[in-house]
Amino acid sequence: MSILYLIRHAQASFGRENYDRLSDLGHQQATILAAHFQNLGLEFDAVYSGSQVRHEQTADACRNNADILKNQFPAVVKTDAFNEYDSENILKTLIPEVIAEEPAFEAEVAAMMQDKRSFQQVYEKIMRRWVNSKQPIKHLETWKAYCDRVMAGLQKIMTAEGSKKKVAVFTSGGPISVCVQQALTLSDDHTLQITWQIMNASVTRLKYSGNRLMLFGFNDVTHLELQKDAHLLTYR
Repeated sequence: MSILYLIRHAQASFGRENYDRLSDLGHQQATILAAHFQNLGLEFDAVYSGSQVRHEQTADACRNNADILKNQFPAVVKTDAFNEYDSENILKTLIPEVIAEEPAFEAEVAAMMQDKRSFQQVYEKIMRRWVNSKQPIKHLETWKAYCDRVMAGLQKIMTAEGSKKKVAVFTSGGPISVCVQQALTLSDDHTLQITWQIMNASVTRLKYSGNRLMLFGFNDVTHLELQKDAHLLTYR
């Protein structure tokens, strides 16, 4: 029996020109996560990461902290399998289609970057359209192809690492949700709902044995809650 630690990246730079890097708060969250692993005496047998900057920076925080405290932290293996879906491209492609069908939707889109609630409403609507589309949409990766990519990456790790291992994977909310879907045999709609709940710098644990995958812990942010600072608890 092995344990996978699926770690969502710390807060990225939402609303900035370049989203794919940690915010100042994100760096703080990542440092707290690193200290948490150190306090647990947790040593990973292998560490993987998506290839997006926010994944790498969160992994680097843990690796740097391990170097300081002289604990083992394996070299990070980067893989595109655990990259997030291209939400920016999905939004740009599908928003005009929805506006053409529902002209009133344009007002919601206009407000989405000024109000978190408006953003989430628009975002969820577009993501559901993408997930539930029965046909490929122009140049977009389909939801099925996305899930297949994540699961192929997960299977590769499980096969490579084998039994009695502790394996960390630094990634995003989408890939974590897909892995949970596989463990719990959830529908696509329920999987998408899970995605909205996964917090920055959270830890989800899965046990695996052979091809069997079981949920062992979900969306744990105790390390942030212990700081008693509500600003550290973020979803985006």
